[in-house]
Amino acid sequence: MKVLLVTSMFPPYCGGGVSSHVRDLAEALGGMGHEPWVLTSRRRQRKDPQESAEAPRGTRVVYARDFPTMAATIGHLTRATGFDVVHYHAFNALALAPLARRAAGASVFTLHSDSANYIASVRGWRSRAHPGYQALRLYERIAGRLPDMTIAVSHRMLEYAHAIGIDRAVRIPNAVDSEYWRPPAGRAETVERTIVVPRMHVPKNGIEYAIDSMRTIAAAVPGARLLITGDGPLHGALERRAASLGARVQFLGTVSRDEMRARFQTSDLVMVPSVTISGTQENTSIAALEAMACGTPVIATRIGGLPEVIEDGRTGVLVPERDAESLAAAAVLLLRDPGRLGEMRSACRDHVVQRFSVGGWASKVLEVYAETLEANGHPGTRGAG
Repeated sequence: MKVLLVTSMFPPYCGGGVSSHVRDLAEALGGMGHEPWVLTSRRRQRKDPQESAEAPRGTRVVYARDFPTMAATIGHLTRATGFDVVHYHAFNALALAPLARRAAGASVFTLHSDSANYIASVRGWRSRAHPGYQALRLYERIAGRLPDMTIAVSHRMLEYAHAIGIDRAVRIPNAVDSEYWRPPAGRAETVERTIVVPRMHVPKNGIEYAIDSMRTIAAAVPGARLLITGDGPLHGALERRAASLGARVQFLGTVSRDEMRARFQTSDLVMVPSVTISGTQENTSIAALEAMACGTPVIATRIGGLPEVIEDGRTGVLVPERDAESLAAAAVLLLRDPGRLGEMRSACRDHVVQRFSVGGWASKVLEVYAETLEANGHPGTRGAG
């Protein structure tokens, strides 16, 4: 099966969950004998020397300069190549669907987030009456009707799909490559205790609560450090908030996939302190799954899709949102109890391998492709390699 994955978020020019999701899906499809392509954007950045190295195995990646260039490319690419399926990721990519409407056997859309609410949270739109918010919701309702089938990554996203009028939708939770994201061969014991916060610096990720929790953690656990990866519009404000904590909080910036794996493998805990803001919430955090696949327990807030991927008390701890003291209490409890932490490490790995591994996930996506193609009158492509 020849599949085009369309996204404006792809390595090495953009990190985050959607970027990882598309990369893993492309590599899985290629490994299963299919022919995946990716159409993406360099986001007006200079060509990165790591571009070829970041490309998934068995995948042809077409990098456009920016989103308008993606729009100029997709029509010719789909007509010239003859894809069985065009698969759009996130609402902005779905804007390109009319340009490739009749050039493939089926169109599929993955709903990663409620984009109107997310953009409202980033831009500080407090009221749903804001004209920008209203315009985005109208766009979602119109664009959501374009694909033949929609995949929602969580129960919440499936409910959101139905709320905006998308009737043809199924839920397939996110997954990660558990062969790549795996525990280290041997975990060295050190006096230092590290907690990693692998988040983009945007309001919904609640990083300020992780920083505030370190005041209690550092007092209770000598040698504890908080390592924050990523970047974003709140970076400066977060650095200022952490200034009084000195070396106990470090900002690592945007890190490579290999470095992120190394951080997960050598850290004691990962923290995902997401918050509800402007109606948007965390979905099934890919970073949390990657951390657990590496055998690292996750402390996260009990919102959105996080309870769907983290087993409270077994693979991590779920706490109320916007509560730095609860984050701190969970971290201190685990850091002071090596036995319990070790049990959680083993459970984390098993949990991801059994429920969130790429192989089973990609097979479910392929079933959606095949069923949608058959419904569109193209049954001959079922199972094609």
